[in-house]
Amino acid sequence: MRVQIFLLWFGLVAWAQIQITSSDLPSAGAAYTVSQSRPRPGLDFLATGAGYTWDFAQLPSDTQFTIEWKSPAQVPQYGLSCGNFSFQALFLKVADSIPASGISIRDIYAFLRKSNQQMAVHGIGASVNGVPITECYRDPDEIYMLPLQYGRQDSTTFWLRISFPIPNAGNVTLSQRGYRLHKVDGYGQLTTPYGTFQVLRLWRKVYQRDTIFVNGIPFQRRDTSFIELEWLGQGQGIPLLRVQGNTRTVGTGTSFVPVLIQFKDESRSTALSIGGDKLVISPNPSRGTLNVPLPGAAYRLYDLIGRAVGEGVIPSDGVLRLAPTLPEGVYFLRLVHEGRVYWHRFALTWE
Repeated sequence: MRVQIFLLWFGLVAWAQIQITSSDLPSAGAAYTVSQSRPRPGLDFLATGAGYTWDFAQLPSDTQFTIEWKSPAQVPQYGLSCGNFSFQALFLKVADSIPASGISIRDIYAFLRKSNQQMAVHGIGASVNGVPITECYRDPDEIYMLPLQYGRQDSTTFWLRISFPIPNAGNVTLSQRGYRLHKVDGYGQLTTPYGTFQVLRLWRKVYQRDTIFVNGIPFQRRDTSFIELEWLGQGQGIPLLRVQGNTRTVGTGTSFVPVLIQFKDESRSTALSIGGDKLVISPNPSRGTLNVPLPGAAYRLYDLIGRAVGEGVIPSDGVLRLAPTLPEGVYFLRLVHEGRVYWHRFALTWE
């Protein structure tokens, strides 16, 4: 009887619900290694519940990068806008640069603040032709409503307008407006290549519309809504696993199609060595060609949802010419050489 009681007690402890507070989220000065995985058919990311076990140990680490959270003192060009003088301010670098015709857009940062009640994006900054500009959210984007615990549901709204001049075009404004539905719909145990952890699962549906105005006139409107899933552990800073995608209709039902899979990780070697040297594929972004110094290697090209959109052999000159019918976006290149496999992720733009 005592053994049975002990086992029952141990099971309850192992499956105990956790709570995520502001102390479990990033702070200024923190840095994390993130692995990105290509979409894999057959993995069920939507499954969830109380005391659930998620096993994604076989996710491959195709590419890696580092996420750095900075203080206002580390990014002085944006330090006194959108409330960033606050000791709670955080800066997250979103991108090194954005391709744009006739204009240089670099050092793009999101401005965030966290409290015991929430973590929200309050603004965004970028260096446009060398001049730092900032835009504050007219309605901040609350990405976490705290504390997170199983069963909690929230809804939030957001609105951002960014304006800047473009040569020969005039004043261009990007408006991004929408709302989020948040639901902590599961708790239990998560396993990834990084390890096994007790987690909460956060489900988000982001309803979002982007509108581009040129000299005040609407030029383009797009629905950019998506579903985002996060598995969060205590003291981990960033999500242990984050999956973004959308649903699509298949026959009489619907299925979830992941387009982005990222997990917290340790540094791993993902490059293929050729005679002791790492294989370097360039450029990224590509404008229709890739320099692949591995002539004769078999390749296959996949889009973000895992569909094969091209295959063949790398030409003798090492230049892979992409089909001009491919739409702009993010792709995965799979190379096979002497029994070894290498994956390369790149963006394609035709501008």
